Amino acid sequence: MIILSFYEQVFTIAEKVLLKYPLCDACLGRLFAKLGVGLSNTERGYSIKTILSMKLHSQYIKGEVSKEFFEKIAVNADSIVASTYKKLFNTDLILKECYLCHNVLSSRLYEEVAEKAIRELRKYDVTSFLVGVTLDKEILNRELQLLLECGLSYAESIKREIKREIGKLIRDKSGLRPDFTDPDAIVMVTFSRDLKECSVKVEVKPLLLRGRYWKLARRISQVPWITRSGVKKYALSIQEYIEGVLRDLFKAGEILIHAAGREDVDARMIGSGRPLIIEIKSPLKRDVSVEFINKYIDTARNVPIKLHIEGTALRKCIRLLKETSKKSSKIYRVCIYSPFEDIDEAELRKLEEVFNNVTIYQKTPLRVLRRKKREHIRVRKVYSVRATRITPRVFEVLIYCEGGLYIKELVHGDQGRTNPSFTSALNKILIPIELDVLYVEEKVI
Repeated sequence: MIILSFYEQVFTIAEKVLLKYPLCDACLGRLFAKLGVGLSNTERGYSIKTILSMKLHSQYIKGEVSKEFFEKIAVNADSIVASTYKKLFNTDLILKECYLCHNVLSSRLYEEVAEKAIRELRKYDVTSFLVGVTLDKEILNRELQLLLECGLSYAESIKREIKREIGKLIRDKSGLRPDFTDPDAIVMVTFSRDLKECSVKVEVKPLLLRGRYWKLARRISQVPWITRSGVKKYALSIQEYIEGVLRDLFKAGEILIHAAGREDVDARMIGSGRPLIIEIKSPLKRDVSVEFINKYIDTARNVPIKLHIEGTALRKCIRLLKETSKKSSKIYRVCIYSPFEDIDEAELRKLEEVFNNVTIYQKTPLRVLRRKKREHIRVRKVYSVRATRITPRVFEVLIYCEGGLYIKELVHGDQGRTNPSFTSALNKILIPIELDVLYVEEKVI
């Protein structure tokens, strides 16, 4: 048995590949990308072809290979192999286009793409980036077919080479830092089917700010409330206020809010404020200190909304905020009216006794069922209540409970759909007339 040396194996594989597939220097070199350091794939491929041309020349002189065999490899290899063939036989060749990249991939192309990317990146206040590449499936399938046939274990993918070469140029020419885990911007390079055209688009990571808001008046929705007729129902919303305050500061395209639940439109959010994460999309400016943001916010006067930014947040914090808000504890203040009968102190003490660490079962409220159409039972805890008589028929209750409890329905019972309720406990018709959120627990996220 003849055991080939490692180097002989490399050139045997290269010869086998080039007998079947036309490959440029870069695409041949990529098949051996894990061999050697400090070389580009183009340099690696040219080096392999140089040794291969010397080998073929020697073999032809010795009569070990035919002119036809030499020619077959030369038309597929181009480069130094074709040049050696032409000089040896004084014959021109009709060279074939690279099977993978159509002879498009080159340092010149990478330079052009990098320049386009840098022009786009300079529009944004970013310090880090990552390059993404989209190629036609036909190219990827060809590459896979080639690798499967040759059984190569030293190769890298064409996408990886393109990303690396463009990324290095952007880094060196712009001073921006490549970040493979959490970049400020992603440069998306999309090539046409034949690689001869490409588009460059920069996707900027949204800036996420963590903070709290206070709603100091009623009839303010959390997001714009548009009726079926296309008319805005309420003049102001939390989201519109935040957009108005922060959009110009960050020169942003769109601003979204992700809050830890929401209060009813006619309820105030006072006391602790409600935790939220503000998502600022495509900000042209992002390097703004928290102190400056809060000073800038304070310039917005004569609006019954208060906002305070505490810091930045990660994307996963949005999901955690929403998940934890479902079980986070809250404290409500509700003012209740008894339209037909007086309420005495004994009844208030009874409410405190009945709703001490009690489980509440609530079917989807009728007011919600009109738009959601699907009914289910929500189970929540009331930890305690404290009731204070204001007039014979008006009293105030502080409710300490689990997040997600429908407070108005806890008071009036929703035609028996909430059980127990204040109405069922006292056997009297009760109407909630004012509702405030005093405290929203914020879990560590």
